[in-house]
Amino acid sequence: MADTTQNGFALRIRRLLPTGWFPSTPATGQAEQAPVLNALLQGYGSVFAWVWAVLAATDAQTRLATMTGAFLDMFAADFFGTMLARNPGESDDAFRTRIEEALFPSLGTRPDVVNTIADEVGQAGRVIEPRNATDCKGLGSLASPAVGGGYGYNVAALRYGSRGAPFQLFAQLPTGDTNPPETQTLTRIAAVMPAGTIAWVQDVEILN
Repeated sequence: MADTTQNGFALRIRRLLPTGWFPSTPATGQAEQAPVLNALLQGYGSVFAWVWAVLAATDAQTRLATMTGAFLDMFAADFFGTMLARNPGESDDAFRTRIEEALFPSLGTRPDVVNTIADEVGQAGRVIEPRNATDCKGLGSLASPAVGGGYGYNVAALRYGSRGAPFQLFAQLPTGDTNPPETQTLTRIAAVMPAGTIAWVQDVEILN
């Protein structure tokens, strides 16, 4: 690999000079016979080494996968304006991940809602679709807990199914409290929901 250091460039320039004009380049351990020439060439070498470093750094900034620092912020601003900014203290890798997710979003499916909740809360939440038999099962009772899939009156985690509530879901977020959900969480859930659908979101202490 080519020597792209200051001294490396200085030596390459020196090899281009006509033979016999100046003393040869000293071998390792030998004294420099042309100190003035060497000082001049080292100055050129410093400039070329700096230019090479800038080119190498610029090359890395031409791809999202290798961008760093301000270049990553400029990339986000070019594509998303003020809608996607770096969070305080956010690392390049974390910011890059959010940019990639925004560039190639997965939208409109149940897994997208599930993943958004997990990302916001830090753990899996619960999504209930009234028209999804897997979520609601059927109606049962304590006397016959297996009827209807095990859910029923006076049974923990009872969830009523209904064909009369299409295009809606209920989401429970295990935040450890019963406060109203954070605005950011609601916004992110709404962003991945299909058009014309409704999500009823609730913070809960635990999922039972």
